[in-house]
This record gives sequence, structure tokens and C-alpha cells, in this order.
Amino acid sequence: MQKANLYIKDWLSIHPYTRQQPSDNYFVQLANRLFHICPLHEIPEAFKKKICLYTAAYLEDVISGLGLWRSFVKKHSELYGTALPFYTLTPDYTKDEINEEDIRFIIWNTLQKAPYPHSYIHPMATSIRQTAKMFFEILDEEYETAPANDALTEYFMKFRDRTEAEHKLLWLFGHNYLTEPSVQEYIAQVTASDKYIIPCGPMALFLYEWIDLLTGHQTENWQQIEGLYPDTPTLSDEIKQRNQTTYELFTKGTKGAQIVYLNGYKELHHFLTQVLQWPDDDNHTLPQMKGHRNFIMMVNPEKGILLANDICECITDPLNNLYNREVAVKEAFNLLTVPTKCPPDLLEYLISHHYIPDAQLPEYGEKELVEKNADFIARHALLYYYRGD
Repeated sequence: MQKANLYIKDWLSIHPYTRQQPSDNYFVQLANRLFHICPLHEIPEAFKKKICLYTAAYLEDVISGLGLWRSFVKKHSELYGTALPFYTLTPDYTKDEINEEDIRFIIWNTLQKAPYPHSYIHPMATSIRQTAKMFFEILDEEYETAPANDALTEYFMKFRDRTEAEHKLLWLFGHNYLTEPSVQEYIAQVTASDKYIIPCGPMALFLYEWIDLLTGHQTENWQQIEGLYPDTPTLSDEIKQRNQTTYELFTKGTKGAQIVYLNGYKELHHFLTQVLQWPDDDNHTLPQMKGHRNFIMMVNPEKGILLANDICECITDPLNNLYNREVAVKEAFNLLTVPTKCPPDLLEYLISHHYIPDAQLPEYGEKELVEKNADFIARHALLYYYRGD
């Protein structure tokens, strides 16, 4: 008999309860079976264990009706027209059942988010594909006989009181197999109210978005939890008028364009003072930006102006004469993965217009995969820095 490497405490650490359920021993044994055949020897053992626990929890989710995986697939399908990022699904792929492609994604997600030094993980890596195949063979054998965990069935459809609701939401935020990888580095610092404004999981969904999916939009009881559903932000009439005036001056100076590319601080200074008519003083002309090569300004009639610097070389917008393919090949992928490199509204604009076609996986030169999945990659990598206000 092989030595156990995973124990009940490991399993309970990704579950919302502390009292052992009848099915838990089965899944701990399953996770150990996976661990003993897992060929990913080059990664730290702690994350090898996580991969095996998460894969077992994925099976538990599917057969118990928890709904985490189903919600992820539903949202990804809504946004992108396919169940999963990266992978071409075989005709055998069946929603609401287990699939080898699902396991490939779970392994990739766990490795990519693992907080130890590594380059960007290629989703098509042979080691991931081989591991997923081996894992799926075992899960497929167990699928018809594996016990459901009744404690998780329709888990988010009800709660007794605010305390239980908060407990369920905290578990949803970052203590289960699907969302834990995204927030593991900072969850210890997240306050009770922070979890409502920080997106989590592979698609950077806010908790209210998760609840909408998990309950099929039957959210009357959840609507009563203060802070879960955000209020619609409102701007004062003064700010609205100021932003509208800025928008009119901006678009007049750009002949209708809502974006402008500026080569160096001298052009930025000119645009601020001559086009936007800001006072020519240090409080308005951003002298702290003098050391940057180039700038992008983008305007919105409601939000006002955003500013980005030193990324013009990566962008193929016809309005941008600073594009440099040699630089873009090296740096464009960073726009999708490095926090604060590119403001969210600008990045969404660039992705939707296909203006960063040189973005490619580091070390691999894979462009097509990145372009097809650019919005997902940004959500996955940047979280709040792509979806936050």
C-alpha cells in the first residue's frame, strides 16, 4: 500500500466546513491516487499536492451539484462563445460532466498562479496534457460510483443568517479549488468588505457575479447582504460638466478621435495646455512625467481622461505613428499581464480593436493563441487591475 501524502486536513482546507462529511475520505484517497501517478516532478511538491486536491474537488463539484465549474463554463461561454480558453474541444466534450480539457485547464490555472518564480506557463505544454490524460482516466473510472457530497449540493441557494452568508462568501472568494489560486498571495490581508470589491477566480468575477451564476439569478435573499451588490456610482453635476467639457475640447483637438498618441513630454505638455486648455503650471502639466518616452491619452465623456506611458510602440492603431514591431514583439504581452502597465479602459479598447497583435507567449512566440484569448488572459492575470474601478 502506497504512503498517503494528502490527508483529511488538506482536503478540509478547501471546503467550507470543519466537520468531516461521509464522502470526504473517498476524495482524499482519490487525491492520493492522483498524487502517486502525477508526472509533474519539476514543480514544488506543495503545488503538486494542490493540483491533485483541486482535481479531486472538481470531480466532487460536478457530481455533487455545487456549481462552481458549471458557473465558470457558463460565463466563459457567454463572453467568448466556447466553454474554455485555449483548448479546442473534442466532439466528446460534455458540459455538466467531467472532461479531460477541464482538467488541463485546472492544472494550468494552478501552475500559472502558483506563487513561486516561473515564466508564463504555456497552456498547451506537453506535461500538462499528459498529466490531464492520466488524471482523466482515473476520474472517468470513478465517475459513475463516486459519492456525492450532500453538504455541497445547491450550497449557495440558501443561508440561515448574515453570519452564514459571510462564511459562504469568504469560502467562495478564495478557499475553494477554483478561486484559491487567484487570491492566495494576499487573501490573508483581505478585509470583510474588501472581498466585495476585489474580483476572484480564473475570470476575475466579483462575488455578486459568482452568486448570480451559482443561483441562476435567484438572488432575492443574497440581495439583502449589504455590500455584496454594488451601488451604481454617481458623479456630481460639477464633475459631469467638467468631464463633458474636457471631452469636447479633446475631440475637437483630435478631429473626433477619443485617443491620442504623444511622442515625449513636449507633445504631452502642448496637448494639456493648448488643446485641453489647462493652466501652464506644475499642478496641471504633470512635470513628473518628463522622463517617459511617450504617452497615450484617452477620453470618455463620463469618466474623463486616462493617461498611459511608454507603451505606444506596442500598439498598431492607425492613429499611432510610434508603433515599433521590434519592441512590440518583446513587450506587448506585458500589457495583458503586468499590473498598472496599461489602464483597464485602454486595455479593453486595444483588445477589442485587435491593436496588440504582436502580444505572444514569452519564450514560445505564440501569437494566435494570445490574440484569441487576450481578454481572458488579462482577466486571469490582472484581476482587479483589469476589472476594478
